[in-house]
Amino acid sequence: MDNQTVLPGSSSPFGSTPNSSGRGALTGVLLVILGLGTAIFGTLTVIFSTQAIKATSQTNSKVAAAVAKARDDQKKQDTAAATLANESPYLAYTAPEELGSFVINYPKTWSVNIDRENSSTQVQLTVNPVAITKAYGVDAPVAARVSLITRDKTSYMGQFANNVKNGKVKQTSLTVSGQPAYDLTTSTVGILGGKILHEVVVPIRDKVLVFTSENNTYAAEFGQMVSQAKVNP
Repeated sequence: MDNQTVLPGSSSPFGSTPNSSGRGALTGVLLVILGLGTAIFGTLTVIFSTQAIKATSQTNSKVAAAVAKARDDQKKQDTAAATLANESPYLAYTAPEELGSFVINYPKTWSVNIDRENSSTQVQLTVNPVAITKAYGVDAPVAARVSLITRDKTSYMGQFANNVKNGKVKQTSLTVSGQPAYDLTTSTVGILGGKILHEVVVPIRDKVLVFTSENNTYAAEFGQMVSQAKVNP
């Protein structure tokens, strides 16, 4: 019987060696594990992707619903405001921002005149139930005027001191839009000898906002204008 010699690196005539068999089995196991990992990763990717799409869809739905609700709420508010404005017996004048943005409500059926000047009286709102007229250059008495005057409280109120002292003018304190104010009334010939019968003075920093009435027939409406005024301190 001939002896067979197996050289290093050559195949055994009797089949695979134990080492090569083990390597094959290990490779198979690794392939199985890799396949399972790939399958699991793919499954998780699908699950997470589906959840992300669902979450995004839900978020978009909530955002769309919120936008629709906000739009509907705004529409309701606008409708309510329009209805209130139509029902209100008043209109509002809002002064320019540089003049303090004060707001004066006046009867919507009254005549109104707004005058702005580069003078001590920066703005004057005149309202009257009938036409605002002049006769021979003199304004006819009106129900109310509202004037923003560039004089400080001390200077402006000082002109009434004598008439208050001698009893011709009655001075009391009140509050207008949360601000301390002065109420001046007279039953004689006007507060300063003219046609003004009732005056309310609201100090605003270095200026005064002055409400004046020249016709006591509309005293109630004048009082409403004063009480409804909005003044920024």
